[in-house]
Amino acid sequence: MATVIDIDANLLRRAHENFWLDLDDVSPGPGLDGREQVLFTENRRWIGRLDFVRMRPAALSQAVVIGDRLRGRANILRITLCNHRTARYLGDEAAFYESVGVPADDIARGHILFDDGASFDDGAGFALPDHDEPTVVADVAAGSSTIQMDGYLGRNIAVGAFFSINDFLYRVEVNTDGAVTFNPPLRQAVTAGAQVDVTYPKVQVRLQDKADWRPFCEYFRNGQPMTVNVIEAFDR
Repeated sequence: MATVIDIDANLLRRAHENFWLDLDDVSPGPGLDGREQVLFTENRRWIGRLDFVRMRPAALSQAVVIGDRLRGRANILRITLCNHRTARYLGDEAAFYESVGVPADDIARGHILFDDGASFDDGAGFALPDHDEPTVVADVAAGSSTIQMDGYLGRNIAVGAFFSINDFLYRVEVNTDGAVTFNPPLRQAVTAGAQVDVTYPKVQVRLQDKADWRPFCEYFRNGQPMTVNVIEAFDR
């Protein structure tokens, strides 16, 4: 059984990470235009290109250990993505509230007033946005392309942003107050209360080709920058 190895972003620093869905397969034969047949089965998987920068000397020994454990394509890397495309909580409450448009006075006050500056009868206002990672509201079967998320991050996750559930990666197509349509369809059934990772989505991958082991070897030995191609792993 494959071992899952986490890539620590503080250890192996990435300059860029590009993930895209591999396209559907096409087969010869009569089809939509009489020349080819398009297969609509869901067989896509995430392909990624990771550009690593030069490693800090202090991390070299730890990186060598990761290289030993990886064993070429045999084991699985768990990649944590930096989700720049949407609101996310990075540990600083004031910075989070500011990033989602809460006025400084409301941040200092601890609640949000009405647009005209009025408050409730007791002097309070609306609660500040919660920054907890969303959870799934109801059970959803594998193969579904829509899921209901709760919480501020779930209701406001942006079109084009990533999220993950159980290390399976998805990208938002439409979000209507937390009813999120996404691709690819749900890889695995989820139950109500399951956590959705929005701030730091995760995906499990393998090296795409045995040639991608060579950059790892050079990087771990010499600390050189490298580019590695990865492909989504499904054996769990």
